[in-house]
Amino acid sequence: MQHFMSSPQPAPLKPLIIQPTRSDASPRIAWPDGKEFAFTIVDDTDLATVDNVKPVYDLLAEYGLRTTKTVWPLKAQKPEWNYGSLEDDDYRAWIVALQEQGFEIAIHGTSDGPSRRAEIQRGLDYFRSILGRDPRMHVNHVGQEELVYWYDWRFHGITRTLYKLANKFKRRSQTSSNLGHVTNSEYFWGDLCHEHIDYVRNLTFQDINTLAQDPFMPYHDPSRPYVKHWYSATEGSTAARFCKQISPANQDRLRAEGGACILYTHFAFGFVQNGVVLPLFRDLIQRLSSLPGWFVPASELLDLLRERHGDRTERDPLALQLMELKWLMEKWRGGTK
Repeated sequence: MQHFMSSPQPAPLKPLIIQPTRSDASPRIAWPDGKEFAFTIVDDTDLATVDNVKPVYDLLAEYGLRTTKTVWPLKAQKPEWNYGSLEDDDYRAWIVALQEQGFEIAIHGTSDGPSRRAEIQRGLDYFRSILGRDPRMHVNHVGQEELVYWYDWRFHGITRTLYKLANKFKRRSQTSSNLGHVTNSEYFWGDLCHEHIDYVRNLTFQDINTLAQDPFMPYHDPSRPYVKHWYSATEGSTAARFCKQISPANQDRLRAEGGACILYTHFAFGFVQNGVVLPLFRDLIQRLSSLPGWFVPASELLDLLRERHGDRTERDPLALQLMELKWLMEKWRGGTK
């Protein structure tokens, strides 16, 4: 079996060089088409069906937002889990139509539970056969043994030590293993991840302006070589948290800062009730769409940021450690995992 060997590394990445638009303004990015900020969503596929998430995507399409939806290529391993996969006829047809509308389809692993290497390869091949391309983005899913650099493996030095101590203090246990990058494991697929996937999600922050929390994304970590590029996100995992994040005040602040938000959520978690999208969510999306934002799928946004970096994608170790510590302080207040 051939495994990925790291090539000579580029020079350490510096923060984006962004020109201010006026003398009293904070630095800003010149977004495409004269837009003043960027906004996108990464939707975690947990419990998603056509019935409980399609109304959300109909709304996003209506207001001109194109975002990223993760899927599981292969069917559920747990009978009690009611969700769609690409092996389900109706769900597959809807996902294909969603891609045709301009939404990005990414993966949340191969299935809801553990998948060994052969199944992971089958899942990637099946995804490609249905959607005509590789998934550009992957998000680790708790419950899979084949997680790539997850839990404490995301961190370095003192942050990794503090993370372990925090979990021990709060008596939080891992519910799955971390074997996707372990070459002698039957769950190893690190080389496949590097071959097929461009972006993997890492940390989530509370700030609406994700780019302010992680001005280096997407970045490469040479000590985690199987992931090409990591990115951060803003926490909005439920309908209530999502709506709080895109409050009118936060929308206006994101615009004023000229920032970028990658909002991570689960559209199956309360956004649709009795087949109808929550009125507050609809109102907030309508307002957001009226602002001069650049609304594109997550990988397209990350492509632009990487282009601005000039392909200098290795993050400075000290800056990376400081960002990890900042994340840990946030999570300590809300529960570390």
